[in-house]
Amino acid sequence: MPAPIELLHLPTSNAQKVAIVLEETGLPYVAHRWVKKAGEATPPEHLKLNPIGKYPVIVDPDGPGGESITIFETSAIALYLAEKSGRLLPADLSGRVAVNQWISVGASIMTIMAAQWFTTKRARTDQSETTAWIVADVARGLGAIDQQLAQTTYLTGSDFTLADALVYPVMATTVQRNPGGYTGHDNIARWVTLVGARPAVKRGMAVAE
Repeated sequence: MPAPIELLHLPTSNAQKVAIVLEETGLPYVAHRWVKKAGEATPPEHLKLNPIGKYPVIVDPDGPGGESITIFETSAIALYLAEKSGRLLPADLSGRVAVNQWISVGASIMTIMAAQWFTTKRARTDQSETTAWIVADVARGLGAIDQQLAQTTYLTGSDFTLADALVYPVMATTVQRNPGGYTGHDNIARWVTLVGARPAVKRGMAVAE
């Protein structure tokens, strides 16, 4: 039996995304949490794993050709795990394109903008213009996702895919903490309840709480 994949992470929604994918695919893994203190510099050994110094990172001892591979950036990790396991991605090209589109929406608008919105609330200077722009972008993303979920059970259809695994954590954490959260978007609320009830999703969320 191959050695388990190592998940190196901080307790963030991005780490929860990867943990959910690992749980949903059934790939064996072990999680290692880095306890980072405020103002602490990224250790050199961490920069060897990811030159940007961010987490999560995975190390798969049984990578392509049986060689160890290190992967950083959440979406890249998730796509690798889905390809490796043969799960969470449709077999047809059009289905895979749809999944990748909603993964991009989750990564660019919901994850980045919702996090920036949360950060502006702690600013000591006037951030009203910046905040208004961010709030509008988040609202646009929420509206698009809600409209999509009015037509489908999950983000791309009747099946749970990689798109759901990667959008759910930020919706259930960062977005929900912002003023209003996803209130008024009934289709998102229905979907959050549906996805959050999945046993593998519960386990993945708990790994990086």
